[in-house]
Amino acid sequence: MWRIAFVLMAAALTSAAQAADWYETRGWAPIINGNVEAARERAVENALRQGLDLAGGSVQSVEEVVDGVITGQRMQWRSNGAIEHAELVRERTNKQRHEVTLRTLIRPNVSACGNSQYKPAVVLAPFEVAFPEHLRHGDIQTIGATSSFRFSRLLGQHSQSLRVAQLLSAPQGVSRFVKANQNVELAEFTRRVAREYNSQYIIAGIFHDLSATPVDGPNLLFWRHPAHNRQFELSLYLLDGYSGELLTTASVSGLTAWPYPYNAQVDTSSDAFWRNEFGQQLESRMRDLVYGFDQKLQCQGLKGLVLRTDNEQIYTNLGERNLIMPGTKAQLLHRGGFLDELGQYREQWVVNPAELVVTQVYGSSSVLQVSNGEPLIGVQQRDIILIK
Repeated sequence: MWRIAFVLMAAALTSAAQAADWYETRGWAPIINGNVEAARERAVENALRQGLDLAGGSVQSVEEVVDGVITGQRMQWRSNGAIEHAELVRERTNKQRHEVTLRTLIRPNVSACGNSQYKPAVVLAPFEVAFPEHLRHGDIQTIGATSSFRFSRLLGQHSQSLRVAQLLSAPQGVSRFVKANQNVELAEFTRRVAREYNSQYIIAGIFHDLSATPVDGPNLLFWRHPAHNRQFELSLYLLDGYSGELLTTASVSGLTAWPYPYNAQVDTSSDAFWRNEFGQQLESRMRDLVYGFDQKLQCQGLKGLVLRTDNEQIYTNLGERNLIMPGTKAQLLHRGGFLDELGQYREQWVVNPAELVVTQVYGSSSVLQVSNGEPLIGVQQRDIILIK
């Protein structure tokens, strides 16, 4: 039986007493240009990711993505939900796709973060294109919207740290803010959108490159157009919805053959587009970004806004959708600020020493009060609730 070799890294947070479990998962990938071996690799990767998702694992190799760039064609599998053993149960070629079934022994991840069970809300802005002229080849004007939609689905399927609250319908001009280094305007946009959709985070994306280049080779007949390769470079910006701060930038890139005729008008919303080599690579890289953001946020606190106060009770915008339950402990942060030595205003948060407890929970809101019944002083709307 064919066996799969992995590079395993012992996770410091994984207890030796934590039992490993067996998972059987199926993965598949389309066969592109007759390359069965490449389809097998993608099918195995797909099946492995499913097993890690089920076990609560994560792929450590995405550390190459967050705050960096990943350009390689192959992944090195390392996991907090450590894969101790994997074997191929069966595989077959079914028409134009290759299918595999894997049996894996996975030791689940044991997180040191007490708040890891909560899911903050995130708003996605449609991905923008830095150089619109790159879209002419293939007439792929909609690739920003369709890519952001596919990324929202990947977040819903794979993220253990984020819950998609909204995918905005129109570009928000983030590329203009980034290109002109307009940090104040970007922060104002972030806080406004976060308030509107009750979200802790905003993710915006920019394609910095989508250019197509002719493939080198012997001269063709004058009435024929040469084949092209197409490359992409996509940067995602993770923004804090309450402070407006840019938390991190993650970038991915790739280069594949462009399988369409020179004058084709390509429908980037079609399933056929995302099954070809370019679409497959772009979606795989976006999936890596999902895992990267999960790693970045896995120990971040869940935050919400104070909506109002009434008779020593505090109403917040966190609720069942964020997996909040009665009895959940929380802390109150008061909004404040100061002027630095250059005269610039700096926002800061003042921690209230009182301990709060959730008493009532609704779909998108909850009610809190001080655990010892003491009165709260100085609570204002838009103060921050931090879930412990």
